[in-house]
Amino acid sequence: MKVFLTSNLNHYEKIDRVKVAKEIDNTNGLVDQLKSKLEGTRGILYVPADASNKDKIDEYSKILFDALKLSGIIFDNYYVIDDKSSEDEVRNRVLKSDLVFLSGGDTYTQMQYFEKINLREILSEYEGVIVGQSAGSINLAEDVYNSPECEEDLKKPSCYKGLGKTHINIEPHFILDTSNFNSDEILHRNAMLEESKKRDLYGLPDVSHIFDDGVEQTIYGECYLLRDEIIKKICENREDINIK
Repeated sequence: MKVFLTSNLNHYEKIDRVKVAKEIDNTNGLVDQLKSKLEGTRGILYVPADASNKDKIDEYSKILFDALKLSGIIFDNYYVIDDKSSEDEVRNRVLKSDLVFLSGGDTYTQMQYFEKINLREILSEYEGVIVGQSAGSINLAEDVYNSPECEEDLKKPSCYKGLGKTHINIEPHFILDTSNFNSDEILHRNAMLEESKKRDLYGLPDVSHIFDDGVEQTIYGECYLLRDEIIKKICENREDINIK
């Protein structure tokens, strides 16, 4: 198992309001590590959060694929799935790929889609690299904690069974300073702190990531541990530590 938990690949920029691919941020070695962990380049599979939004899937998958090419990671085949893809099609594309990318988006909506296509069982047969971004990283956990980001999210389950590829719960796009937070952001932070009395949460800013090979879990870049309602910085950019 080779799992990368990321917050944001920082792989595009806006030019005249249009998202344009750029090289993936390698501040903490993500690109170099991907190159070293990939055992082949037969294919990459893009798995969306909202499988019904074909336009967004086409846009964001193309940006990802272009960013990987700009970063020197080129595949023979580029696969995408959506809500028209059968479970057999998904399995076939997963097993033909050396990298499976789980996109960001609405975390609970994404997990419902994963359950529909039986992705947990399919990934049990897969031995390649998995990259989660934001929601995709959250849902890779065995036991997911999906912190509410607004009042409406309080109506959704916050704890549920995930894909089971890591025991780590991350909080993506993490910002320590709350002085400019609005009411939704304060609600979000308070929910994290309350949950930290039950489990460890790892706050990942956008340039950081965690690698889990099933034996060791290593943090690369700035990261915060939320435990027992206390937030502690445990790693800096361009540094790495193993999770004990």
